[in-house]
Formats: sequence, structure tokens, C-alpha cells
Amino acid sequence: MSPKANRYISRILPFATTWLLYSIVYSLLERSLLGNLTNYPSTGNPYHFGTAIFSAAVTAFTSGLLIGTIEILYINKFFVKKSFLKKIVYKTSIYLAIIILFLLINRVIYNSIELKSNVFTKLVWTHTGQFFFNYVFCGVVVYITTVVGVSLFYNEISENIGHGTLANFFTGKYHSPKEEERIFMFLDMRSSTTIAESLGHVKYFEMLREYYFDLSDPIVKYSGEIYQYVGDEIIVSWKLK
Repeated sequence: MSPKANRYISRILPFATTWLLYSIVYSLLERSLLGNLTNYPSTGNPYHFGTAIFSAAVTAFTSGLLIGTIEILYINKFFVKKSFLKKIVYKTSIYLAIIILFLLINRVIYNSIELKSNVFTKLVWTHTGQFFFNYVFCGVVVYITTVVGVSLFYNEISENIGHGTLANFFTGKYHSPKEEERIFMFLDMRSSTTIAESLGHVKYFEMLREYYFDLSDPIVKYSGEIYQYVGDEIIVSWKLK
């Protein structure tokens, strides 16, 4: 597998993992609130903990993979030049719309199984409508928005400080010093001072942003890790092997 494909997978999996963990927490909280009830009090829909937690986990993991794939391979490139906050707000809105559609399909299938009826029967859609036009659904929307926001926030932070850097931080690598042999490349722009004086500060900053963006792809393609940016310099490293 190519370094680029590995990087894509390592960026997509946190979405699926985050969604899965949130779904388990949600199901456990729901179970503690409903107790021994066999129906949802607000809608009257049948409730079985085993079915609910399995359905939530599968749906969440699948949704996380789907959202992560769409984000990393397609959507992200359209928001590269947006500010951090705008990226989170705009993309959360887009994904929320996609997820509500996916949730509708999932709820129809779930009700169909529980009610032992065809997905096109009026009874199934009546129960589905009771869920979507209830305050419970508002809570679900808030919950989903939070999960999407956290996923995107993690991804943006990871992209800004480096995926490897963030992973090392969480695993405690920086708390236990360890010697490593690495190859370093100090990549500088030729005549950067002259260019800056010619373009002016604003245009020069915009050019730097494009410069970093253009170089990121070949660095990833050849398994490099961006250690840090220093002005117009990019410091890239590789493991010795």
C-alpha cells in the first residue's frame, strides 16, 4: 500500500472510532434512562437494548467511515483557504444534512424489523414520523452535531500540527525521551526576502500558503513527515529505514 493511501486510512479511521465511541456512550445513557421499559415513552416505538446498541454501533461506525472518506478525499479540498472556524461550521452543516438523510433510512429499516412490516407500509412511516417530529429528535440532532464537530475539530488540529505529532502526544511519546536516527531535509525557498519585498506582506503570505499546500502532497507521497514550518522553510524528516 502506498504512503498516501496509508495516510488517507490513518486520517479516516479517527472519524469511525470517534463515532463508534459516542454511539456506545449514547446507547448506555439511553439504557440507563429507559430502565426496563420496552417502548420509547415519547414515541411508543419498540425498544430492545441489544438491538438498539448494535444498530447504533453499526450505523455510527459506518457513518464515521463515510463522513471521514468524504471529508478527506473530497470536501476538505474545497475549504482549504477558509478560516478554522468557518471550516468547522460549514462542513458540520453539510454533514448534518447528509446524516439526517442516513438516519431517516436507518430508522425506517429499524422500525420495519421491529414491527415486522414492509418498509413501505404506512405503520412503519407513521412510527418514523413520530420520531422525526418529536423533541427526542432535536436531542439526536444536537448529539450528532457534537460528534461531527469533535471529529472535524480533531482532524483540523491534526492537519495543522501534524498527524504524527498529535498521535505521539496522545500516546505519551513526548513524555518518555527516546533517541532516534532520522534523515532531515531543510527545504527553503530561494530569494524569499526579495520575493517578500516585491509582493508585499499580504501577497507573500498568500503565496506561502499555496507553497505549503503544493509541497504537502509530494512529501506525503514519499513517506516524509513535516516536522515544522519556519517562515518559508519546511523541515521534513524520514525514519532511517
